[in-house]
Amino acid sequence: MDSRKTRIEVERKEFNEWKSSISCYGDPKEGDEEWIVTMDGPKDSPYMGGKFKISIKFPSEYPKKVPIVKFKTQIYHLNINSEGTICLSSLTYKYNENISIIDILTQIFMMLTSPNIDSPLVGSDIIKKYNEDYSGYLAKAREMTREYAK
Repeated sequence: MDSRKTRIEVERKEFNEWKSSISCYGDPKEGDEEWIVTMDGPKDSPYMGGKFKISIKFPSEYPKKVPIVKFKTQIYHLNINSEGTICLSSLTYKYNENISIIDILTQIFMMLTSPNIDSPLVGSDIIKKYNEDYSGYLAKAREMTREYAK
């Protein structure tokens, strides 16, 4: 087995062991090149009660190259755009091949409770709403969670 496949298998076993501790569900199989996991919206967040599907694709150069992690469920969030792309430093300029999928999912879970206002990935209208009408921002996030994250 090559090092890439070995690493993905180690990640899969770790995910299966730790997934419930980060409110994630899924059953990736050995050899899967893409995982679809479901993350529960965190309590005390506008995403509470939602079930968010996240795609994790392993490029051929993994772990030297960052996995492609995207939301498949539409979400209203400063750091996630309409295509599901996530602005998270460990998935971009601070990627380190030693970071695990569990680490990345934990960071995403934490980001749902604490958006990074210094690194928005969305248009100025959402940023303005977040800064000037925070309760409206939360209401819109809850509304979209009810509509899309079933």
